[in-house]
Amino acid sequence: RMLLEPMVAAEAARHADAADVALLRDKVQAGRTAPDRAACEQADDAFHRALAQMSGNPILFGFLVYLSGVRRRVAWQREWETTYRRVGVRAFQTIHSDQHERIVDAIGDGSPERAAAFMTAHLETIRADMSR
Repeated sequence: RMLLEPMVAAEAARHADAADVALLRDKVQAGRTAPDRAACEQADDAFHRALAQMSGNPILFGFLVYLSGVRRRVAWQREWETTYRRVGVRAFQTIHSDQHERIVDAIGDGSPERAAAFMTAHLETIRADMSR
């Protein structure tokens, strides 16, 4: 994810139009209001898939769909469940959603470099959360 998703965010910034940005903002809002772990995970997956779709690159989109499938496997789910118990739904509703929002802002500004940098920062947060 650290290799691919910053590129996906940058490509989305190059290709997204106003309707795409509005859709991403809706995805961020869904994350902010997610009531439980399952809803948080669904909102997160929907946000990252929408970004991949907006990249306009079917290869990047295919890789992200594959990675999304990996996230649903048992080993990942155990790790993620432990992480969610430790950081809580509130962290997703605030910290992660704030990070998603910064990515969307950069995409809306048409700034691939900022979109990639914000995605990298977001993934670093997730990595830190999961490695505690």
